[in-house]
Amino acid sequence: MIRPIRIDDIPACVSLYNRYITDTTVTFEFDPLTEEQFENRVRRITQNYPYLVYEDDTTGQVLGYAYLDCYSERKAYRFTCDLSIYLAMDARGRGIGRMLYEAIEAQAYRRGFYTVVAIVTSENTASMAFHEAMGFVKMADFENMGHKFGHWLGVRYYRKNLRHPSLSGETDELLPQESKFIIE
Repeated sequence: MIRPIRIDDIPACVSLYNRYITDTTVTFEFDPLTEEQFENRVRRITQNYPYLVYEDDTTGQVLGYAYLDCYSERKAYRFTCDLSIYLAMDARGRGIGRMLYEAIEAQAYRRGFYTVVAIVTSENTASMAFHEAMGFVKMADFENMGHKFGHWLGVRYYRKNLRHPSLSGETDELLPQESKFIIE
């Protein structure tokens, strides 16, 4: 089941994410996050953007999460959002990422976003293939942008247009965030 993140999801989500920090080059972060740090991020993000988790219907275990965030603080970018998806290591290849992506894209579209951007590290070939399968187009490749685990890594920027700008240049403003962080 896909649903908005709740406070009781924080331990599972931070544990899932910390494994990417300590064991992979998927993220350029080095230090594992505390539950408090992760919760603070979730609270900031959910003020303006959706944050979803995938909960296994049988076990109740959180197997992944997806969220949108601000692409840039400059107001002209307000119709562009940044996508992140993280899955438990043993949950990959089961279609969960696709389901999370489809749910988060639907929310982005309803809110009025025009463009979704994804930034993928150069060693994350599975994520590159995933984004391309989801209709993203590679827009830029930056070599040697980060250094982790003793070697240089690049980043690749992907973009997906959810709608096309009108010829007149007129646009509606974004709809308010549908659901905030749920405290339970």
